[in-house]
Amino acid sequence: MITRALRRSCQELWIPGLPNASKGSQPTDGGYLLVEKEALPGVRSDPIAARYLRLFVQGGDMLHGEDRWCLWLVDAPNSDLRSSPVLHQRLDGVATWRRTQSKTASVQDAAVTPALFTQIRQPAGSYLAIPEVSSATRRYIPGRFFGPEVIAGNKLIVFPGAQEWLFGLLHSLMWNAWMKAVSGRLKSDISFSPSIGYFTFPFSDLDGAAKAKLTKAARVVLDARAAHSDATLADLYDPLAMPASLVKAHDELDRVVDSLLPA
Repeated sequence: MITRALRRSCQELWIPGLPNASKGSQPTDGGYLLVEKEALPGVRSDPIAARYLRLFVQGGDMLHGEDRWCLWLVDAPNSDLRSSPVLHQRLDGVATWRRTQSKTASVQDAAVTPALFTQIRQPAGSYLAIPEVSSATRRYIPGRFFGPEVIAGNKLIVFPGAQEWLFGLLHSLMWNAWMKAVSGRLKSDISFSPSIGYFTFPFSDLDGAAKAKLTKAARVVLDARAAHSDATLADLYDPLAMPASLVKAHDELDRVVDSLLPA
């Protein structure tokens, strides 16, 4: 098992100028802060609760284009929590579940703050998201950019403030080979831990010209994806059915990455 000290030592290898990386936020709520599709009309009918509905994305949701919702109440005033029947009922459910159903002391303690996720790591600005778990059969581990209004769940790895040049690096065959070599496994799937995979990756000290090359190649990949806007990431990165234009874009990106990073 990787100790906390080893995780810290891995993070010390982080190169200044690279975005940090962590898991997204974790609700540990008994399902009361998450809003299932069938419950959406009821939550939206409450004008106070409706203001706090946010898209909530986990790794599988991002890959398969599925919408999930949550109540994000970090900035909600106490008066809203008290006056909304929907919020009051759901927060009572969170508090009861954490207090009576969880065996984890920190979660039990969080029963006194039922409006908040137990772990909050939501980026303040735009961010790149990569699934924590991805099929090893894919040539690439597909991620995408989100705005801060989309809440990243704990099954996503988030890179706050990441730019397109980093997207390019993390969507290369070199990166995928690294992941397969050093990351953990969930059955046969790649399980991505930032401490093991990201902070230990042998990044070069990229100058402005190198980042510009990566950015240009990454935008071609993003444009190739956009040409298939009706397809999910799982569709686009099906190892037997990647669109030819996307394969070509990735091949060029791989050539750029190979020319910039040590073999």
